[in-house]
Amino acid sequence: MVRYVLSAVALAGTYVAAAKLGIELSVAQGVITPVWAPTGIALAGLLLFGRNRWPAVAAGALIANATSGASLLDAAGISVGNTLEAVVGATLLLRADIRPALDRVRDVFALVVLGALVSPVLAASNGVGVLSLSGEVHDAGTSWLLWWIGDGMGALIVTPLLLIATTCPWRDFPRPAQRLEAAVIGAAIAGVSATVFFGGGWRYPHVIFPLLVWATLRFRQPGAVFGSFLFTAIAVAGAIHGSLPLGEHNTTELVEIVEGLLAAVVVSLFLLGAVLTERVRAVEGLAEAQRVAHVGSWEWDIARDRITWSEELYRLFGVDPGSRRLTYESYLERIHPDDLQLVRETVDRAYSEREPFEMEHRVLRPGGDVRWLHGHGRVITDESGAPVRMVGTSQDITERRRIEELRESILSAVSHELRTPLTAIVGFALTLQERGLELTPATRVQIVDHLNTEARRLERLLSDLLDLDRLRHRASSVSFRRADLGRLVAGVVEDYGSDSRPVSLEIDEIEADVDAPKVERIVDNLLANAFRHTPAGAEVRVRVTRSDGGAVISVDDRGPGVGPHEREAIFEIFQRGTAGMAAARGTGVGLALVAQFAALHGGRAWVEENPGGGASFRVFLPTASGRQ
Repeated sequence: MVRYVLSAVALAGTYVAAAKLGIELSVAQGVITPVWAPTGIALAGLLLFGRNRWPAVAAGALIANATSGASLLDAAGISVGNTLEAVVGATLLLRADIRPALDRVRDVFALVVLGALVSPVLAASNGVGVLSLSGEVHDAGTSWLLWWIGDGMGALIVTPLLLIATTCPWRDFPRPAQRLEAAVIGAAIAGVSATVFFGGGWRYPHVIFPLLVWATLRFRQPGAVFGSFLFTAIAVAGAIHGSLPLGEHNTTELVEIVEGLLAAVVVSLFLLGAVLTERVRAVEGLAEAQRVAHVGSWEWDIARDRITWSEELYRLFGVDPGSRRLTYESYLERIHPDDLQLVRETVDRAYSEREPFEMEHRVLRPGGDVRWLHGHGRVITDESGAPVRMVGTSQDITERRRIEELRESILSAVSHELRTPLTAIVGFALTLQERGLELTPATRVQIVDHLNTEARRLERLLSDLLDLDRLRHRASSVSFRRADLGRLVAGVVEDYGSDSRPVSLEIDEIEADVDAPKVERIVDNLLANAFRHTPAGAEVRVRVTRSDGGAVISVDDRGPGVGPHEREAIFEIFQRGTAGMAAARGTGVGLALVAQFAALHGGRAWVEENPGGGASFRVFLPTASGRQ
């Protein structure tokens, strides 16, 4: 309520002040004047504060007219038209979805047609009608035109100024140099306008136009609006002052003529500002789309041997924009040596055949980083069919190539891990089927043990892949319950009892809130990894020890170990490490799940060098008090 009252009082007060200024000018004919800023103030006020502020417009109009020579009855009648003008104009502009920044061509057209041409018809028709009934107007046609021009210019000049000011345009030009340039342009427009319209230079009004265009080109719509306001205000003031000897016209007629000419210039500047803003927005949108899609565009002027890159393409190549002139040879310098011949042959073939081309190649960025790019291009020819330009795009496909390589690695690893146990299971099953009755009980037991081992190996692999998929889709949840960590770990170790690889177990009695099945999977995967890399006869050591705020599960193997440079990557999905790759065993899923299950508990997983040789994998799990 307080905000409503304050804004209404401010709107009414500003309306009255501007109205008194316009009515007291020498060009006014009673309450009819060609200079009527209140229309622009009222229209902007209702657009910015809301149409429910219309009582402020009505009050301002009533006070202004009643204190300027009109009777109270006439003032009340005129205020009705002034209020309708503002309300209808604001309603039409809001339905046209006008933006205060006037940064679209449609916004400018809406303001000109609906705000400056249509809505003033209401105030002019109502006001002239009221004054005609009271006998204050004798030439209704001339008075109506004067009223309509005054209100229309108020909407055209003042409304944009107020709307643009609320968008804080200076934020779009934050650099001190830009603001200094804006001040210089404003001072130049004011100085030249004063010289033309007050200093006798009225024969050379065209010298102002380059300044107005400069302001618009450099600062787009804010420059057009503020420049137009300065130029128009000084021009109208000069006409009222009598500094423009343009024919045998009285001052009021002269102001009308000048305002008509000014309106054409102002509308042109507004349209130019909107077109520039839309163009800048389109370029920025394209640049943003290229950044998101990692796509850059290029153009090669063949005759001049000059290549132009988009901002994103500079980023893809790791080059600073404008660092040096780009030519075809300087472009080839950035191509990976192994792909240089492919690029040359592709471009040469496109040039000779005048056909579009497509290729994938690597580029060398400064610092040695290698990126993969997918390029499209086409040749543009002149009327004789000779190539003059090539244009195209390049997209960074490095991640896609890595995914493809990873997919191939996954298929290779998973197929190998599946094939080995499946081959064993099928072989043992056929043996039992074909020779089961001939086998000794001991042999059958041994075969069943092998079947069980290989089946569990398959089960573990499939469980890991399913868990990985759940984690990828964030469908894996954690259910914490109080449990004895030592007992959980011991239960998993029992299933790994083996004469070929003994397992030693050292556990502390530690109770913690954990997801028991996931802890068991952590230990199971760590043991499977240790058994995979530990030579036959060597011991695998498992420990559960207290740690600050939780417990640490350690599994030590006697394998080839993990190099310092691989100790973080080993827990990434499908990373098997140098030793694992060399042995072509494992899928790189188990350790990744260990790390992710530990993270779900608020813990972490890491690997250290085992003092006795091999690797020591460790998982920290916080207790309830240690969990974040």
